[in-house]
Amino acid sequence: MAVKLKVNANMPSKSQAQERLMAAAAHNPKFAKKVGVPTKVAKEFNKADTGVKLKSLPKRVSGRGR
Repeated sequence: MAVKLKVNANMPSKSQAQERLMAAAAHNPKFAKKVGVPTKVAKEFNKADTGVKLKSLPKRVSGRGR
């Protein structure tokens, strides 16, 4: 029995570095392929970041989702 997960469309960036990477990947498919981020995912992040004060985010977050 397969379970289909629903992707959360409101997933803003966790750091300034992630925001810059997702913005670049959303606007440049060649770069998105290079860094291994699907363009669709990058566009979702970019859309979720509208209205977020990026200066309030940390510059970088250590770890890989742990």
